[in-house]
Amino acid sequence: MQACQQMCEVLIEAGIDHVFGIPGGGTGPLFNAIHDHRDKIRFILTRHEQAASIMADVYGRLTGKPGVLLGQGVFIGSTGAFGIMEAFMSSSPMIALTDTSEAGVFAQHGSYQGGTGEHGSVDLLGVFKAITKYTTYATTPKEAVQGLQLAIKHATAGRPGPACVLLRRNAVLDEVDADTPPVLFPTAGYLKGSPQPAAEEDVEQALQLLLRAERPVIIAGNGVHMAKAYGDLRSLAEFLGAPVASSAKGKSTIPEDHPLAVGLMGTFGQKAANEAITEADVILVIGCHLSPNTTRRENPEFIDPKRQRLIQVDIDPRNAGWIFPTAVNLIGDAKVVLRQLVERARGLDAPQPPQAASRQQRLQERKQAAGFHRAPELSTDDVPIRHQRLIRIMNETLDPSAILTMDAGKNRLFMIHHYQPREVGTMIVPGGIAGMGWAPAAAVGAKLLNPDRTCVSVSSDGGFAMSLHVLSTALQYHAPTIFVVMNDSALGWVRDDRLDRPEIAEYIQTDFAAIAQGFGCQGIHVEKPQDIAPAIEKAKTANVPTVIDVMVSRDESYRKVATP
Repeated sequence: MQACQQMCEVLIEAGIDHVFGIPGGGTGPLFNAIHDHRDKIRFILTRHEQAASIMADVYGRLTGKPGVLLGQGVFIGSTGAFGIMEAFMSSSPMIALTDTSEAGVFAQHGSYQGGTGEHGSVDLLGVFKAITKYTTYATTPKEAVQGLQLAIKHATAGRPGPACVLLRRNAVLDEVDADTPPVLFPTAGYLKGSPQPAAEEDVEQALQLLLRAERPVIIAGNGVHMAKAYGDLRSLAEFLGAPVASSAKGKSTIPEDHPLAVGLMGTFGQKAANEAITEADVILVIGCHLSPNTTRRENPEFIDPKRQRLIQVDIDPRNAGWIFPTAVNLIGDAKVVLRQLVERARGLDAPQPPQAASRQQRLQERKQAAGFHRAPELSTDDVPIRHQRLIRIMNETLDPSAILTMDAGKNRLFMIHHYQPREVGTMIVPGGIAGMGWAPAAAVGAKLLNPDRTCVSVSSDGGFAMSLHVLSTALQYHAPTIFVVMNDSALGWVRDDRLDRPEIAEYIQTDFAAIAQGFGCQGIHVEKPQDIAPAIEKAKTANVPTVIDVMVSRDESYRKVATP
């Protein structure tokens, strides 16, 4: 069997049913092979490698299986690197499947678009090694097949992330020699096994710290999403009566209308969340490495291991105790570790800490006093529309099950602060490179995987303009995604930080609703708050993608949601 055909068999064995990319270079035979297996693998032809890489990232986040990015080497290693780097820094399983375009025997002669690293070509092996967990350079058909199996293994084992299979031309085209070592085995043997538990003595030590705590707090990060540990997080929080704050990537790990949810923490966090963490004596950190924005730039008045005991749950031992020293590290899969804590707690003589109920009551009073999700701008009907008002109407109009993807810039800061997810796993927030233009392609990827759910991209005019081409992809693959554009004709975050020279971050006015109509999509232009909800309702029932182009205030500063 040709290597390209056998590589498709590997993907099918691993349960990978989507591939995203653009044909080119020496990858053509792989695209043909995927087409031959189109009953089991759906290929999504994007307009740009960046969009394909983002969709592969989202596929990994939502399914737990590696999303496959396929295309020609120099473009996967440049524009496609956008999504690979986000996946690398946000722990999303992904495989970049690409080639060196070395023109066979002419590899050493500076081939057009060559990527072998020889004189006259770019070093794609070096590029991919810098941005993936694992990269293999396959020079033979057998190396191509086995390399793909190992890439799947490495992408999903431990802390997930991207892997790369870089292919020579003959490694794709030629037949696999099945009669000589190394022997090729079924792909099932390379798939990850049971999720990893923490050491029992560490679980016991952590539980005793939590039970003795006067003011325990839980921080939920992206690891809760990756492990799908939502129910276990909720069970432990309710047992302890402990408030749950989230990092930006941890948004929607717990519904924010839950009595114990205190919302986003950190530099752009809710006052209720930041107060709870400041006053905590024991902090349980789950799947969050405590980045500078999460910790208010490591402010000791916020988190300080000299006065607080930290317990950190992480699949990667390097992440636990990385930023702050910890009292206990629980190394393992977040879902398994949380279940260990809950089951051990339920086995105790006392069914629940006696102060759990009173903690929850005090928390409601503190949230009320802190104005939890009650900023006055959420209710104002000013024109131009305030970002906050748009967000409240979205919260009231979108179904709780709607999946929202965030972009970069001021729009994301307002969204992660003010949007109040009511179901778990409904906000997808980039937090690795977190680049502009991520949300539109991410929402299309989510819609392809969830055709019966409302999927919404939230971006600014800056980010949306970078990704206009995704409208064509959404239309082509019958994915009626909603694109909400906060349009202030500016790079809002940059402009807010350059008030003495605001013009360096200002654009001319662009009518994105008209552009959407040009693609054959639905476009709705909104200038007044009362027109937002009808536009969303219309978009929810449309059978084509819809752009809702909302004119928001250029002068509404992100500093309103920033805490020093």
